Amino acid sequence: MQAPATPPRKTDLARQMLAPGQRQLPAALRALLITVDGKRDADELRKLGRGLGLGDEALTQLVDQGLVEMPRAVDTRATMERARRLVSSKFFALDLVTRMLAGREGELRDLARQVDTESRFMAWVELCCERIEAQSDAERAEKFRASVASTLTRD
Repeated sequence: MQAPATPPRKTDLARQMLAPGQRQLPAALRALLITVDGKRDADELRKLGRGLGLGDEALTQLVDQGLVEMPRAVDTRATMERARRLVSSKFFALDLVTRMLAGREGELRDLARQVDTESRFMAWVELCCERIEAQSDAERAEKFRASVASTLTRD
């Protein structure tokens, strides 16, 4: 299932061109670029462009000039599955680290609340491994790492 495309948004180059004193774009095109806010979809921006006296191609022109990016649609099912897997892995890891550290995981539990991406999760797992190794040994930390990693890759 495909979700609607994310709304167009300004690039860094666009922000530079909209800086005070910069007047490199025609006024109507500049006004359209200003309205690109990451909330309005492409159809709405095209309507605004027509209202400014620009054709339907004005948004395409901004994209071609590298001033606006049109993010691709996100596969909602895959995104939801990744999010579900991350949450599941996080709870598994919390349970396991609680058992391995026997009640000395309070700070790790608090830090786990901030984990909302896979990269943050992996950084948190590494911190858990450091604590497990300090309390026990490297072999036990490696078992924790391997067990948690396997939950992320399971289908």
